[in-house]
Amino acid sequence: MKKYTYDAFISYSHNEKDAFAAEQLHKILEHYHIPKRIQQSSGKKKIERVFRDREEMPISFNLASNIQEALDQSEFLILMCSPNSIKSEWVQREVETFLKSHSKEQVLTVLLEGEPEKVFPEVLCYEERKVESEDGTEQTVKVRIEPMAADIRGKDKSEIKKKIEQESLRILAKMLGCTYDTLRQRHREYALHRMMAVLGGVAGVAVVFTIYAFHQSAKINERYQESRRNQARYLSQISTDLLDGGDRENALLTALAVVPEDSDSDEPVAEEQMYALNEALHSYEHEEHLNYKPLYKYEMSGNTYSSQSQSSGMLSEDGQTYFCVDQLGNAYVLNVEDGSCIWKIAPGEWETKETNGFRKILPVKDEKAVLITKKGIFYIDWKKQQLIREMKNDAEEDFLSERDQDGACCTVSGTNLAIANGHYLWVYDLESGECQLQSQYDQEKYSSDQANAIAFDEKAENVFLAFGIDWGYAELSASESKEGVLKIRISTGEKSRVATEKAKKICAVSENQMAVLHMECINEDEIIDHGEMSAVQAKYWITLYDTAEGKKQWSSVPYTVSGYTIPETLLLRDMEINGELKKVLVVSAKDRIQLIDAENGTVIREGIFREDIVNVVQADKRRLLVGLSDGSVMIGTVEDMSANMEVGSVSGKILDFTFSPEHQQVIWTMKSGKRLVFGEKQTDQQMKSVNLEKENDVDSVKYTTWTDQKGKEQNYRIIEYNGLQTDLKEGVRVYRTGTSDLIFQYECKTAGGMISEVKFADIDGNPGLSFKVIEKYESNELGKRYESKYVTADLNSGKICSEQTEDEVENQFDSVSAVEVGNKGLVVMYGNEDFAAANKEISFMTGSLTEKGIQFSKKAKSHQVTEEGRGVNWVSITADDRYVLFHIDNQDDTYCLKVWNVEKEKWESYDGQTELLVLDARDKRNSMSIGAEKNLLATYTQDGMIHVFDLEKGTEAQTLKCGNYKKIQMGFCANDQYLVTYDDSEMITLWDISEGKILMKEEYDSKGSIESLYTNGSGWYFGVGFHGYTLGDEGFYTSELMLYSIDKEGKFYKYAYIPAGYADYTGKEICVASGEGWYSPFYSFSELRKRAEKEMAGKSLSDADKNRYFISE
Repeated sequence: MKKYTYDAFISYSHNEKDAFAAEQLHKILEHYHIPKRIQQSSGKKKIERVFRDREEMPISFNLASNIQEALDQSEFLILMCSPNSIKSEWVQREVETFLKSHSKEQVLTVLLEGEPEKVFPEVLCYEERKVESEDGTEQTVKVRIEPMAADIRGKDKSEIKKKIEQESLRILAKMLGCTYDTLRQRHREYALHRMMAVLGGVAGVAVVFTIYAFHQSAKINERYQESRRNQARYLSQISTDLLDGGDRENALLTALAVVPEDSDSDEPVAEEQMYALNEALHSYEHEEHLNYKPLYKYEMSGNTYSSQSQSSGMLSEDGQTYFCVDQLGNAYVLNVEDGSCIWKIAPGEWETKETNGFRKILPVKDEKAVLITKKGIFYIDWKKQQLIREMKNDAEEDFLSERDQDGACCTVSGTNLAIANGHYLWVYDLESGECQLQSQYDQEKYSSDQANAIAFDEKAENVFLAFGIDWGYAELSASESKEGVLKIRISTGEKSRVATEKAKKICAVSENQMAVLHMECINEDEIIDHGEMSAVQAKYWITLYDTAEGKKQWSSVPYTVSGYTIPETLLLRDMEINGELKKVLVVSAKDRIQLIDAENGTVIREGIFREDIVNVVQADKRRLLVGLSDGSVMIGTVEDMSANMEVGSVSGKILDFTFSPEHQQVIWTMKSGKRLVFGEKQTDQQMKSVNLEKENDVDSVKYTTWTDQKGKEQNYRIIEYNGLQTDLKEGVRVYRTGTSDLIFQYECKTAGGMISEVKFADIDGNPGLSFKVIEKYESNELGKRYESKYVTADLNSGKICSEQTEDEVENQFDSVSAVEVGNKGLVVMYGNEDFAAANKEISFMTGSLTEKGIQFSKKAKSHQVTEEGRGVNWVSITADDRYVLFHIDNQDDTYCLKVWNVEKEKWESYDGQTELLVLDARDKRNSMSIGAEKNLLATYTQDGMIHVFDLEKGTEAQTLKCGNYKKIQMGFCANDQYLVTYDDSEMITLWDISEGKILMKEEYDSKGSIESLYTNGSGWYFGVGFHGYTLGDEGFYTSELMLYSIDKEGKFYKYAYIPAGYADYTGKEICVASGEGWYSPFYSFSELRKRAEKEMAGKSLSDADKNRYFISE
């Protein structure tokens, strides 16, 4: 073993922050006392010398000789990683020089600033591995890895110094050849023994110093726990990245790599683990809409192909088996259900003269497949893993052309195989092994051109070849290329030309009909003149040919796309158009897709997507799945091909994807590396059914908490549903949170009826519900007649208390236009903006909700809100019914709030003003919020401030300077201690109201879109997302929610992403408003941990992964 002069060399950028961190680490390493047991195992009594150059040296062509010598004589290189170091030429040369004489395992990375992927040297992010190539020789390939660093990032020097003290043991553990846990334990023992030895002879102060010793032990343990939290945070992010990349198993294992010592603990080591586990376990996934999640991965021995045209794997007819090859020539037969390998067929599997690898594998019926190499064809029974026969040709020709070494131009129909190489076409009967046709192309017309596509006709009597320039091969000049479609009769070898224009794809439509995707390069001269690849501008169109007559039947309208590469798709599918089953041609080029009626060439639908389309597959009779190059899977329907509704994704660029309807699985082929990813629609089996009828569409789910006179809380779930899509009746249902027990239901009498203004309220000391019903009836020749009424219900009995017609209610107040009901039964009736339009003043009156319905005292007074010409947009009532807020439209593009004190029957004033100027908040969700437990009002004003008013004291409690926005939403949370805001810069901010400061600010960078912010004032959770209707995979799609948790220190963390989701922050329930409706509690860490461990069945991370992430046993 080499004897080193230095234990380590610290490489860092010579700026103040990096130099400070390097100096602190240097001191700790050289002054560290190695515990005796570690001395024995490592052979080191202390860290002798650590090299750190104090001054920045001038950059020259070579490093200074003393630096080179120090690097060569250092056992480890400690690399301080930061945005400065990655830009430092000096640091990069030190890394390169060190690696000339050392391994990467001897480089210890320390993350000082920035994100790992941006500050680690590129050379450390890859490792070289030996793989066996197709000829049996070893080949070296680069594989991307994820280096793990000791994380010492901090906001200032004090925090960085503290982190260095915590993380230094991780670095020392590597230098001493032991695990982190072992060193940490020995370090604690040594610290305690040392203190006890010092104190042993001082009896008078023994107790004091014993306490001190335990205090020091507690500090060491605190640092250890903080280190574990940092590691758990990092590993949670790694888990999410692995899941996005299709590695669900390692995503679960990584999320569980650092766990509490108590297996029943409901608290994670780090809050980030909750989101990582919920994602990997697919928690709360129970929507009816498509949503494909990466589930399994399969790593091939060789890389995937570099071009989409050659990468395509194929599914068996029943969709249960997937066939593909890699660049090393291995062929694979994979089980779609679980992503496992049924049979890997390596080059040289059979004792033949064939030494080249497999370039194509195609499924054949009855559990058969055909493999193609440069020299041979192999017909196999993949179920029995047997070779049936090998076939060769008599022309001494390769089956693969010069241009087609990465694949083969071939197709299968029944048990017939057609294959072309640019000179010859062969047709084989695979069952008999007979060569039915060996035909050389017409040299004059088709000069050594490989076909772009090949297809049988419907009866497999003829083979068609499509020709045209492939712009990936610039050496082919225009004069050398031949275009069109060649028809060759199998029985006679007779050739005829069906089309004369460049053809890229072909597809049989019927017995004597062939659809052809034509392409014309608009800038062809420019590309040929320059002799190099340029962006191609290409015109595409579809033509249907009568192959018997050789005539065009129709051509579609051309369209133009451009790009350096243009992936194309052409397929024929039976699809339901306006209730009728039609043959539809699905064609795509680059990012554009069209559905074309195969009968007449009419474009039925078209759409443009955000990325290149790598493939299109049919999901059912009305929907298509569109795979994009960025890994997204989009849905397209016969009604809309541009909805841009994402129904699945994998992290990274892809070459191809396909879909198995039988297993409802998506298969992605990654563009770089060796990975295939299998994804499927996931369902959270822990969720329970609400038992709604599937035909009803859920409008909204509301939660409320009612406290009885004894202080006992009861939580309710209120579901509003409609039948707009099915002509069913609209209704409302109420359940107790955590159950599917229906305690109240009301449904309209007519299919066109509507329910609105649903509000929970206290009715004479009992939990109740108030809502408005509008029934719609067919009447006389005047059309439809409407009948409105207000309904009050007692939730204890589940019965209706009263029904009042609209006239009965309105007659109690002469200017009623709207009604607002408070939690405690306060009723506010007022005129709205319609009165302003009629140039009337607006007034209001307060009453109460009783068992008899909406009632007003004979002494009730009417109060004016606005003078003529100003309108009221909406009214809000505080949680205790003591204050009423009116949002007023001044009709001059300005808006204000007025606050009414119900008990004192007067308008409140703030700084002498009764009207507070605010932003346009015609939507209640925008620019204001009311406290749930305290009578606080937060409102955003035109001066870029959030003003928090204490309504009871009549004072401004706090002013929060947040900046100028067109739109900002806010809500109280954590028992009204905090205010969370979301603005149009897409920043989520958590404010401490009492301190008037920002606790945390983070950009929303997650899945889904944000339309609303959801809080309830009391809970330590909040949500952002969308509730409502937007165009989706079946016409309409409702709701998505990203749920966050808040800790006691004022930090918020992602908890779960919930499609079609609603949440009760007080009762801690999630409801998925899809299908029959599903609910479950907020999952605890212990529950998630047990589910994950059960799925993993004793599996753990590999030693290589543990070493990469600094995880010790």
